[in-house]
Amino acid sequence: MHWYPVFWNLRGRSVLVVGGGKVAARKVRALLRSGASVCVAAERLGAELRDDLEAGRIAHVAGRYAGDVLRGRHLAIAATDDPETNRRVAVDARAAGVPVNVVDDPQHCDFILPAIVDRSPLLVAISSGGQAPMLARHVKTWIEARLPYSLSSAAELMGGLRERVKARFSTLPARRTCWERVLGGPELTLIDAHRVRDAWHELEQDAEAAPPPVALVGAGPGDPQLLTLRALQLIQGCDVVLYDALVSAPIMELVRPEAERVFVGKRAGGVHTPQHEIQRQMIDYARQGLRLVRLKGGDPMVFGRGGEEAEALARAGIAFEVVPGISAANGCAAYAGIPLTHRELAHTVVITSGYAHPDGSEHDWGALAKRQHTLVFYMPLHELDLICTQLTAYGLPPDWPAALVAEGTQTGQQVLLGTLSTLPRLAEQREIPAPALLMVGKTTALAERLHWYGTPPVIARPQRERREAVYALL
Repeated sequence: MHWYPVFWNLRGRSVLVVGGGKVAARKVRALLRSGASVCVAAERLGAELRDDLEAGRIAHVAGRYAGDVLRGRHLAIAATDDPETNRRVAVDARAAGVPVNVVDDPQHCDFILPAIVDRSPLLVAISSGGQAPMLARHVKTWIEARLPYSLSSAAELMGGLRERVKARFSTLPARRTCWERVLGGPELTLIDAHRVRDAWHELEQDAEAAPPPVALVGAGPGDPQLLTLRALQLIQGCDVVLYDALVSAPIMELVRPEAERVFVGKRAGGVHTPQHEIQRQMIDYARQGLRLVRLKGGDPMVFGRGGEEAEALARAGIAFEVVPGISAANGCAAYAGIPLTHRELAHTVVITSGYAHPDGSEHDWGALAKRQHTLVFYMPLHELDLICTQLTAYGLPPDWPAALVAEGTQTGQQVLLGTLSTLPRLAEQREIPAPALLMVGKTTALAERLHWYGTPPVIARPQRERREAVYALL
């Protein structure tokens, strides 16, 4: 982030605009809305600025620009059609200690002026840092069409209620919960002053707002565009987020900046937070009345231990909600071009763990080694040789199609295509990183033809005959 966004209070402060044309008039118009005292320095004024001068809205210094007009100004904007004059304004302003903006010349600017969506007192500022002004305007148009004008009156009313909310609710979490209840959800088109007023009157009849439920949230397989709307709403409104190692960095960028972030990740063979400690922290944060999100890669109830955490919360008498996410199996298969089911090739999907069961028992290999199955193994890398050997021993041929997907749905996605006999060696050669999924079944061979995301799959060529046999069925 090259430019730090700041909203500047200009009410009653003197601002100099150098230039008298249409560009200068646009800057003056916005400055007047902010309550600034505007002086325009220009040899001639365009029609709009002449109207402002005659109406007493601006002052005018006539004649060629001279540096002494900067004296006593709070900031300056150079908006002439002469680049040399604009640069002189920038040099003089810096010498005088006056922050300066030079229109369409970021390298000479101390600050830049964003595109504005005005629902005062609610303002949205959009900037490309001077790199792509047309893109910023395009985004402004998109937001303008989606922010109702009723937000203006709602924001004014909420401002008037702030002191009453502080008096009514003693803690910050309780106040946050109050405002969430007043707003009633993420649908902005439904928010207006009448709704805010009615919701506030209902809240006044209650005691302290009830503590919010803990949210067990699925972050999906990694691509932030695959987050659900509810997941996005919760991570952007939480006080604390407990997140694991499978939550991607781009998704963590979407978490509310003020939220406390607690890493409780677990990686095979590495330092990790014990599950009982995670559950203890969840209960402690919840009892403080904080908005807690337990954020997990994929879906919280598919190899995410969400069931255990929900049980712990229930035993502690703490309310919770579960927000499903796109599972790693679904997301990674789709991004790799692997259909989990296919009318001619696979009518059953089995999702299982690549680890040995906690009680020491093994998989029911005979039940897994079926030709009409698509098998998805989570966390398979440490047992990849064993899995492939056992499936072969229980009836699948050595040249049976299989695939490994690492960092699925993310920019570093890797897809390896091979067979039960070739895939372990290929994975070792390519040094496939965790997390990865192993998929076994005839549909995996389709990835060579159906892949659409990222780099093409790496293929172990001995599978060619099996792949051609699969294609012959289609």
